[in-house]
Parts: sequence; C-alpha cells; structure tokens
Amino acid sequence: MAEATPHPLALPSGLLELCALLGPSRDSLRGPELVAQKKGASSLSALDPEVLSIFVPPFVSKEDTQLAGTNCALSKTRRRSFRKKREKPKTEPGKGPAPEDVSVPNGVDLLALPQLCFPGGVCVASEPKEDSVHFLVLTDVCGNRTYGVVAQYYRPLHDESCFYNGKMHWEPFRPPGAAAGCFVPFAVCVVSRFPYYNALKDCLSCLLTHLKLCKDFEVDNHIKDFAAKLSLIPSPPPGPLHLVFNMKPLQIVFPSRADPESPVVDLDLHLPLLCFRPEQVLQILTCLLTEQRIVFFSSSWALLALVAECFLAYLHPLQWQHTFVPILSGQMLDFVMAPTSFLMGCHLDHFQEVSKEADGLILINIDNGSVTYSNDEDIDVPDIPLLAAQTFIQRVQSLQLHHDLDLAHLGASTDLNEGRARRRAWQQGLNYQLQQVALQLLVSIFREVKNHLNYEHRVFNSEEFLKTRAPGDQQFYKQVLDTYMFHSFLKARLSRRMDAFAQMDLDTQSDEDRLSGMLPSPRRPTIEKMASRNSSSLHVTHRRMVVSMPNLRDIAVPELPARNSSLRKMDSEGSRSSGTGHQKQIDPETFKDFYNCWKEAEAEAQEVSLPSSVMEHLDKNECVYKLSSSVKTNRGVGKIAMTQKRLFLLTEGRPGYVEISTFRDIEEVRSTTVAFLLLRIPTLKIKTASKKEVFEANLKTECDVWHLMVKEMWAGKKLADDHKDPQYIQQALTHVLLMDAVVGTLQSPGAIYAASKLSYFDKMRNEMLAAVPKTTSETLKHKINPSAGETLPHAVDVLLYTPGHLDPAEKVEDAHPKLWCALSEGKVIVFDASSWTIHQHCFRVGTSKLNCMAMAEQSQVWVGSEDSVIYIINVHSMSCNKQLTDHRSGVTGFAVQSGAPSKVYSCSADGTVLAWNVSSLRVTSRLQLPGGGLSSIRLHDGCLWCCTGSGIVVVTTGGSLRQELKVEENSKDASTSFLGFQLLPEQEQLWAACAGLDGVYIWSLRDLARPPQRVHLQDCAEVSCMIRVKKQIWVGGTGRSQGKYKGKIYVIDAQRKTVEKELVAHTDAVKTLCSAEDRYVLSGSGSGEGKIAIWKVE
Repeated sequence: MAEATPHPLALPSGLLELCALLGPSRDSLRGPELVAQKKGASSLSALDPEVLSIFVPPFVSKEDTQLAGTNCALSKTRRRSFRKKREKPKTEPGKGPAPEDVSVPNGVDLLALPQLCFPGGVCVASEPKEDSVHFLVLTDVCGNRTYGVVAQYYRPLHDESCFYNGKMHWEPFRPPGAAAGCFVPFAVCVVSRFPYYNALKDCLSCLLTHLKLCKDFEVDNHIKDFAAKLSLIPSPPPGPLHLVFNMKPLQIVFPSRADPESPVVDLDLHLPLLCFRPEQVLQILTCLLTEQRIVFFSSSWALLALVAECFLAYLHPLQWQHTFVPILSGQMLDFVMAPTSFLMGCHLDHFQEVSKEADGLILINIDNGSVTYSNDEDIDVPDIPLLAAQTFIQRVQSLQLHHDLDLAHLGASTDLNEGRARRRAWQQGLNYQLQQVALQLLVSIFREVKNHLNYEHRVFNSEEFLKTRAPGDQQFYKQVLDTYMFHSFLKARLSRRMDAFAQMDLDTQSDEDRLSGMLPSPRRPTIEKMASRNSSSLHVTHRRMVVSMPNLRDIAVPELPARNSSLRKMDSEGSRSSGTGHQKQIDPETFKDFYNCWKEAEAEAQEVSLPSSVMEHLDKNECVYKLSSSVKTNRGVGKIAMTQKRLFLLTEGRPGYVEISTFRDIEEVRSTTVAFLLLRIPTLKIKTASKKEVFEANLKTECDVWHLMVKEMWAGKKLADDHKDPQYIQQALTHVLLMDAVVGTLQSPGAIYAASKLSYFDKMRNEMLAAVPKTTSETLKHKINPSAGETLPHAVDVLLYTPGHLDPAEKVEDAHPKLWCALSEGKVIVFDASSWTIHQHCFRVGTSKLNCMAMAEQSQVWVGSEDSVIYIINVHSMSCNKQLTDHRSGVTGFAVQSGAPSKVYSCSADGTVLAWNVSSLRVTSRLQLPGGGLSSIRLHDGCLWCCTGSGIVVVTTGGSLRQELKVEENSKDASTSFLGFQLLPEQEQLWAACAGLDGVYIWSLRDLARPPQRVHLQDCAEVSCMIRVKKQIWVGGTGRSQGKYKGKIYVIDAQRKTVEKELVAHTDAVKTLCSAEDRYVLSGSGSGEGKIAIWKVE
C-alpha cells in the first residue's frame, strides 16, 4: 500500500489585518476654525477625519521583496491598493522618498473607517481628555466579518511642527503661547479577522503609553513597530492552550477556542446581565430570534458593540444572518430606515430622532436598561416559552456576576499581571457558565424539533410541530419558524451536524430519547445520486450518430463580459470635443491617475467573491463589475451590485440576495433627493415593469455616477435586444467602467459632467439613432463577433457550417455542429453552433486572404487561400498539418463529390480545376479553362459548372465542354461580369448576379440562349454573394437604408420570383452567406463591422 504524501504544516493565520492612524488632516488644523479657537472662541465645528497612515503586513520594503522573490509571500490574502487622494506630498530633494502605496484587505472600507473611528466627530479640545476605546464590526460582501478595536487619545498641537504620513513638516514660527489649550484627537485602529476585543484593547493601551511620550514625527515609527510585532503573532489553534506574550507593561493573553466550531470569546459575557434584568434579556433574545429591527442606544460607544456581541454569543450555534452594524456615525443614521431586519447601534443623543423618524423599531437603551418600541403599535414581540424562560431566570440568578464579591476572601495582589490573571480566570469561568445557560435555553426551546424531521426526504413538518406547542407559545414559534436563522438551524439538524446544540441536547436528554436515537434509519440513495444516475441513463439513450443544430430559442446565449484588460480608443462621437474638430489632450499625470484607477477597479473586480446563496440566483457567466458602498434602500441595507445582466442588493449581515431588476425590465431611472431629518439625501429611483414598488437607494455621493451607469447599461441592453447583438452589452460595460474610472480619477464637481460624455448608448436611445426595421428584427435571431478581443474588427470572408458527428475520436462536446469563420490574414475561428460560443480560438492557416472552405469526409475542412495553397484542418485535433500546393494561383472554390472514394474539386483564379482523392490527397485529374478569372464551381448532373468573369462554363469531369453562357450576350453593359450563381435543378433554373447591376438574372437550364428574367433589387448598390435555401434565394450585398449605405440581404421567392424581405443586415457590406441545415442563414460583414448575423428561415 502506497504511503500518503505528507502535507507541509501550514502556518496559523496571523492576527493583524491592518493598523491605521486616523485624525484630522494637517490642512484642517491650520484652518480658520483653529484660529478662532486660539482667539478664545467658545465653540468649534467638527473637523473631517481621514486616514493619516496605514500599515498592512507583511512589513517588507521593495528591496526586501525583490530579494525574497515573488514565491515567498508572507500573506496570501488578496488585497487592494490604497493611496491617499486628498494630499499627495511631492518629493523634494533632500527630504526623502515619497510615501509608497500599500495594499488594503478587501473587507475594510477606508471611506467609512474614519467615520467609524470618530463616530461622534473630531473636535479640538481646550484641555486633555482621557483615552477611550471602542469596537467595530466590519462586514464584506460575502458576509465575512472583521473586527476593529479603536483607541482615541489627545495630543497637544505644537507650533514647531506637525506630523503627517510620518514626515515632519516645519511651519513658520508663531509667537509663544499661540497654540495654548489646543489638544487634537487621534485614533489608532487595529483590524483583525478574530474578535479579540480584550486582548487588542490591552495591546493598544500599551501602545498609547509610548505614543504620549514620543515626538510628533516619531508616531508613525512607533505604530509601525507595534503593527509589525502584532503581525508576527499567530492565531491560537483550537484547544486548551492560550497564547500569551509580553507587551510592556502588560502580559497579553489571546484565548483559544474550545473546538473549531466554537466562536472566539474574548469579552465579558455578563455585561448584558449588569445592564438588564433577566426578563429583559429574554425579551431582547426573543427580538433576535424573531429577527426584528433592533437598535441599541448608549452614551458609551464601547458598550454598543460589546453588548450586541454578547447577545449574539448567547445565540450560538444559531447565527444572526442580517445586517449587523453595532456603531452608526451621525452620517449613517439613515440606515435605520431600512425595511429589513437589522441589528444596529446609535449614540444615546440620537434616541429621540430615531424613535420619531423610523417606525417598527425595537429601541434598547443600555444605559437605563429599557426596551421600548418606536412609533408603531403593530409590533408584536411574543414571549419566550414559559418553562424555558423560568428555568433561564433561575439559572441566571444563581450566578455570581460581581468580581469583587467573588474574590473578597483573597488577599490583595501586589503584582499587576497576577491580579489581571486572577480577573481573567474568573471571567473565563463565568463566560463558560453563561454559555451553558444560554445553550440550555435554546435546547429547551427547540429540542422537540427533531421529533418532526423526516431525514429521508429532508423536510420538517411544521404544522405537526406547532400542534404540540402550548397555546401560549404558539405565536412565538410561528414567528421563529419563519426566520432565516431557524431555516439555517433546520439545515444543520437535517444534516445531523454535531454542533454545540446537538451535544447539549445529547448530554441532557432522557434515557428513552437516547435509546430511540440509536435506532438506524433506512438506507436510501440520496437525491443527488438519483439525479446523477438518471442523467447518465438519459445521456446514453440520446446519443446518435448525427447531431443536429438545436433551435435558437432553446439556447441560452451568453452575454459577453467587457474586456477590462485594455483601454481602447473610443468612438469619435464620444471622444471628440464638440465644435473643435480635434481630440482633446490630457496631461500625462492625469492619464496616469486614470489608468491606475482603472487597473485598481479591474483588480477589485477580479477579487469579488460571492457566497453560494447569492451565486445560485445568478447565471454561470455573470460577473460583478461594480459594487456600491453600504447604503440604505427600501429593500434593506447592503451594497448594490451590477452585473452585465442585472442589478441586485447584497444584503449585509447574513449575505443575502435581493433582486432589484434586470436591465431589460427597467422602465425608468431617476436621480432625486429625499428628506431625512434636516438633510436632503441624493437617491436613485428605478422603476421596473415587473414590480409596482419603485426601488429607492440612498446612494448619497455615489448617486450621480450610478444614475449614469444604470442608464447606459439599460440603453445597451435595449440596443442588444433590438439588434440581437450582445456586443452592445460589452460596449456598454466598457462605457460604464470608463465612467467609474473618470469619476474616481477627477474627484471634483466636474467629474460627473465628464463621465456623462461617455453615455453614448443612452444618447442613441434617446435620439432613436439605431432603430431596427421591423422585418429585420423579426427575422434576425442573434449576432456574434468573431473579432472580439481584437483591436480592430476583421472582415468575415468565408463561413462554413458543419453538422455534428459522433465519432470515437471525438469528445461529446466536440460532436456539436460548428461554424467555421475565415477572417483576414489567414485567421480561422470555430464556433460551437449549438450555443454560438467559441469552440476554438483563432488559429492561422497561412497569412493571406482565405477565399473558400468545404468539409470532406466529416473529419477534414479544406481551406483555399489566396496564396494558392489548400490547407487541410483536422476537425478532431483542430490543427492544420497538411497542405496541398498544386495550384499556381489563388484557390477560389471547392466542389465536393460524395461516394467511394470521395473527391474534391478545387479551382483557382488562373482557370485551373484539380480533382483530388480525399483519402490519398493526390490529384486524379486536371482541367484548364481558357481566359482565367475562375471564381467558383458547382457539381451538377455529372458536370462542373464554372463561373468565370466573362461567363459560366459547363464541362464534364473529363474536361469536355458542354455549354457556355457569356455575359456580353445577355447584358447591354459590356463592362459587367458574373459574380456568382446558384442552380435550382427542380425548377430547371440558373440564378446569377452580375457586377454593377441592381438585380438577379434567371436563365432556363433547358435553353441558356433564351433571354433571362430579371428580379429587381430595390436600393441595391452592389451584390457580393448569393445562396439557395429551400425555395428561396438569399442575395447579400450593399444597399441604401435610412439614407446610408449598409449591408443588405434580399430574400427572393424562387417560384414567384419576387423579393419577400429586405433585411438590413450589417453596417458594412455583406461579404458571405452560409446555410445551416436550411433552418438558419448566417451572414458575414466587411471590416467596418466584422460581425456574423444569424437569420431565421421561414
């Protein structure tokens, strides 16, 4: 038996995600407000905080990184770039290098961080204040939480210098005493992936003792050293051992989890019991279990997060899955207007405002221990089941919640760390008791749920369960059973997860229950196995030798994502200055900022990761291209996400999906403002066809750019639907991403005006510049772009459709029908014709123009090139390993003769016709037609029909001339020539098109000498190709439409000899036509557009 390969031991995850210094900017400290303060003004308006310095592990310089190499990264966490935009100090000689960019973890919103670190604002004080600490919870789009501990402290403002980004800036000398009585608040924020509240609080307390003694320009170095030490500390693994280290003057302890499923608990879980009576604690737990809209209030910012976290810890292993924002700054108060469940925290100063403005809220005052409701009498919060509540109250009352009473009999400790260790041990014991009491409460409430589970069919019989509940408990269970929290709990029960609830249930159940739980359940195949077995059997029965192309209406056509990897030159109408006639120039620095902003947005888009509960609502090919900040909407608090297909809301807390609208469903988009308190909040309103309720989002500063972006995507989707061309979505996405980059670069009032110049499709939609004729819209099914990814479009010179064939040498997916597309310079692209997706990306056969293609023996595609070579492509390997070089001029056409052995006839522009044995690839016969100009050949009734410029020649395969049709004998224009022809043997007709003539001519095969009939093609300027499809002739070329020359297709009824349809196919000439099983016609356009249109045949 082979030994398993040992896996290298992975390093534990580091504690530190980010460390930042925040405070007022240097410029604001020199502003007129500060001058007023120094002159004795009684009040001072709040200053705007910002991130002054930021430190992110690993702490290595660029030189260290280059020496270590890219393979020795200390952290594998994907991060995004951070760069200060308000002030970028220029490097001067002798003053050191400019500050470097640093990468920031994705879960940290640097725009909101200053508000959260100074939730009460920043004000200069006339006297020093005590240091303070509060706590943050940050949630990313996937619902992953990171935790912040913020320490605020005050420093006197010195005259000689002030610090900024770690550099010393000397200011002009001021008279002594001018800055007397000015103390400036600063904050140090530590962000970690683990909620080590007490330990990180102790670490910051140690740091502040050093910061108060150091000089201003030394602050950054102290914080950087502190962050570097903290980044080297690993998270303790689950188990009984805690992590202890010294940070003078304290000994810091990071407690470990009991097991991998348990949460980290590093806070005092008895805090709620010091603030509320046990009955109120149960009332608050009921609000959480029934998922109400809850707001905590306190005059202490620290208590808001700690008390909320304690209540969530009481619910373990149940998890709060909605929005959780324990601290709301003054600018974020509109969040409480969200209609969905949430758990938030506000300062007590805002209690009256919130209670008056918002309805249906549970208002919890931590300071006085009260629980009240806002202006809504309909709030019905039921009581917890009586027996469980009584047991909980008795157990809580038996706990010793006061440390001094519990340790009164002990002597005083003369060692600081020894006293802290005693307190810590007492707290850990109390925390464990409280966790057990809370867990016993949950088990008492939900224990009998398991009696109504059907594990085989994975269902819960809620009706039978409710019948067993006491009448007084019915309302409680009815509300709880309808929550997301309970549904997740139910999934864990059905999966027989052995979590803390299951273990407590097992430990406390009766002997009878324990015996019944040991009985085995019947073994049955899972639904997943049954589905896979059924799908495999269906797959076998539906295999057949020839695979036909499915109907287009059954195909989910993917919408192509925008190419973020390159910046293209925009359309002249969108990038040229109106009235000047020349392109505007931008300075290199601005373009550099624009490019960096574009690349940063591109990197962020690559790193977006959605939870599976959200992804199941999206198509496989959808990508998130833009995320808003956390905003309040009328459907909940979260981030608005934009894909190439839709807008949706990523709700916070429990990462959920709320559909806003698909772009196709939008009816109106408006940017307006709504009143809240004394503010006017910019709001985006979206009206959809499928919902009566208008979606509203308080996007604030982002409102204008989102208004532009949504309208552009809406217009792009409308054009894509009208033209059946998903390329419009790709182009609209490019416009949107450019708008975002422009606004992010300029950051000025004129940014929105500049971005509005990119609303190209919205302008087209409003001015009706791209209207599609009704007949064209009804016949056109889809468009594809073989030049996608290229700098410029390429002409589609030849199209070939090949039906699918199952072959032992092929994979199943390779057996689908295919569309072969020949572009310029010998390029060939292959599409899967069952889905119109690229099957084989571009490969080359020579470097010259390709003139014709044909399929031989189902395994070869022959390609004729202008360089006189025939290239043979193996359809299995998609490679070209064979070339035929017998022609001396450009190969212009093929005619395939089935049979054994099969033959292929090829012709070249010099009049040569060669017959090939497909198996041996040898020439079996050769014909030479006089005059040259041979453009195509057809095989009919044992003869070769050859189209030359001067006529159509009919010869036997042995070379004998049968008949000839000369163009000069049938046309008054001596300069004209034949462009192509089609044979209709059933009607004994020959249809031909001539250069320079606006019609199609029809000869009788019985007597080619008789004058032809003519079918006039209205507004036709040039005919370039024609094919026969059923009883129709499709003619492609160029014609006038809406005053412009465009690619047009004329569909002619072969029996009545009348034009049935005029299709405005492309913006450039139609170069080639191809039939797909007589069900669809495919047309390729010139280099002005370079697209392929797919048409329905009736």
